[in-house]
Amino acid sequence: MRRERVLGATAIVVGALAGAAAVEGFLREPFQLDVTRLRIASPSLPPGFDGMKIVQLSDLHLHRISRAYRMAIDAIRKEHPSLVVITGDLVDRADETAECLAFLTELRAAAGAPVVVVPGNWDHRAFPTRQSIAAWHERLQAETGIRVLVNQNVVLRRGGDRIWLVGTDDPYFGHADLDASFKGVPNTAFALVLTHAPEAFEELAQRPAARLVLAGHTHGGQVRLPFIGAVRVPSRYGTRFARGLFKLGDTFFYVNAGMGMSHLPVRFLCRPELTVLTLK
Repeated sequence: MRRERVLGATAIVVGALAGAAAVEGFLREPFQLDVTRLRIASPSLPPGFDGMKIVQLSDLHLHRISRAYRMAIDAIRKEHPSLVVITGDLVDRADETAECLAFLTELRAAAGAPVVVVPGNWDHRAFPTRQSIAAWHERLQAETGIRVLVNQNVVLRRGGDRIWLVGTDDPYFGHADLDASFKGVPNTAFALVLTHAPEAFEELAQRPAARLVLAGHTHGGQVRLPFIGAVRVPSRYGTRFARGLFKLGDTFFYVNAGMGMSHLPVRFLCRPELTVLTLK
């Protein structure tokens, strides 16, 4: 009889914990936002860019503008960044672009600064041909005023100094072309690199100009367990670069946990993230 009571009590506790986890993962965390602040110090940064503030979002997977996305816009408005970057996976389907365009238009206005996007693997799934994704990028730029970089780079100038902003196509599906992305970038330059996934981290670490690389794709694992961390990450590196700041050689890498969700609408111990990086 006592054993039955113990088993019954255990079942109640386990059920309560599972219920609480379900509420947290499905009903609470997806609609919250973590703001992560980092200072990245590099002796290669030209003096004119000291103090430059960059806001990173990633993996929007935007179906509707929920509370978390509203919080991101409010946070960006308060930060007064010099640059906003979005590292891929804007949409999941070609017929679900309206909310994404509305969000980016509002974000661009709130930022008061340039907004730059690179493609992710889900963008290529939504627009699977060269013609369709090129047309999507043209529409994105025309309707929102943001800039899309696809295996390209641009020069940023401040106070007579310059750095390069490099944007690769999605490395997860193999569209990234690093030679094209870095064309014309001097080895002695400071390059801020935007790429969707960690898949090219080791190759990017071999590029002398690549000083800071921002990526996403992993969703931070989307579901993380206490003392264990990410359970699964879709990457050739496994959970090695699930989220956070890393350094390979002289290159800093940051993996943003993303805003949205894929496959399952759940986040557990892994809230949507907005990153504020200040260059020093």
